[in-house]
Amino acid sequence: MTTESISTLVPSTNAGRYALDDPISGPDVTSGQPLAVLLGGHWIEGRVEHAGNLYASERSGQAECGYYFIANDGTMCGLCTGMQVRR
Repeated sequence: MTTESISTLVPSTNAGRYALDDPISGPDVTSGQPLAVLLGGHWIEGRVEHAGNLYASERSGQAECGYYFIANDGTMCGLCTGMQVRR
């Protein structure tokens, strides 16, 4: 991963997904993709994963599927629009 490819997570035009920098022309983030996420001023390396029953939906009250980040040390974090990432 290099610092030259810093991007921002944005909602993708594909429902339930994130894209890099631009919803239309930016590539979608996919399961298994290696990324580093900027958290607390530190770049944390890991990968993106997808799982069912991950988030509670306020609209339906049901558990929803979604993408999350798993660091190389095994800790996990939900993904959010606006997060800075690098490939």
